[in-house]
Amino acid sequence: MKTFDDVVLELDLPASELSEWIDRNWVLPDINNSTLFFSEEDVARARMLKELIHEIGANEPSVPVILRAMDQVYELRKMMNSLTDAIATLSLSARQELEQAIREQQAERAREE
Repeated sequence: MKTFDDVVLELDLPASELSEWIDRNWVLPDINNSTLFFSEEDVARARMLKELIHEIGANEPSVPVILRAMDQVYELRKMMNSLTDAIATLSLSARQELEQAIREQQAERAREE
């Protein structure tokens, strides 16, 4: 866990900007005894925000939309990893049945398009 000052120094970011991101709920550090603590995920999100705003030029109204989409992708990746882990526990015959069902679904969708 890193403190507010650690993140400001690590990212070479104005403290006021990080404070603004926190106020807008774009970054959600933990608070303990009035001290903000940033997980590695929080720091990565702040780093991404800095890239979006300073390097890519995303404007303020677009940031929440981008963050929502990225959060959805992150959640989908977690779900896919869980699904992959669950499939790995199936017997060989069950995995083969699943593969066949997937192929049939893909063929059905292709016919509909």
